[in-house]
Amino acid sequence: MGLTEAFNSKRSGQISAISMLVEAGLALYRGEKKIAALLLGAAVLSYRWSVVGAIAEVLIRVYQRVR
Repeated sequence: MGLTEAFNSKRSGQISAISMLVEAGLALYRGEKKIAALLLGAAVLSYRWSVVGAIAEVLIRVYQRVR
């Protein structure tokens, strides 16, 4: 299984979405409502398209660092 196939697999999207949902919950617990909302949106994207979700997560992390 190549890297492209791994990113496009259904299981990869599910695992990525669950991971981001947990991160969104933790962000909400810390009081970061905007980050939690962004991660929730990225989790939805990741469930459907894992590559797009991964890119969204990287952009959210960059936003957190810049902020």
